[in-house]
Amino acid sequence: MSLIALGASSFHPGTWWGKLAAYFSLCSLTELYLSFLLMYHGALTMLLGAYGILPPNSGTSHLGASIVGLDLNSYLNPLVTANFGLPFYLGFVSLGLIASSLIVNEIVEGRKKRGQRGVAAIFTTDSNEKTD
Repeated sequence: MSLIALGASSFHPGTWWGKLAAYFSLCSLTELYLSFLLMYHGALTMLLGAYGILPPNSGTSHLGASIVGLDLNSYLNPLVTANFGLPFYLGFVSLGLIASSLIVNEIVEGRKKRGQRGVAAIFTTDSNEKTD
């Protein structure tokens, strides 16, 4: 739903739901990222649990078994390392950049509209027309 609203607001940039759709899209992107992270961790834990090994919280441990890899080679006592790769950290950095740009844009626009507050802002015009 937020994707449709975000797409519709790109055709009409001045719409009222533009910022709301951007924030909902950021929330859904974050939820999707963390869901994949949990699914990856769950699959790894289940796979290693089948061999009687719990993945380490930090560091490296040996799997006490002979594993046939995807390349069909047999690996005796392979190492299991508890770390996250570059894509994981790049995902966090990209989400942080998107969120910080939205916050900075909101602060800048708030400073521009500092003089207009309340009901008077509705009836205020920016034109310099003089009525006689």
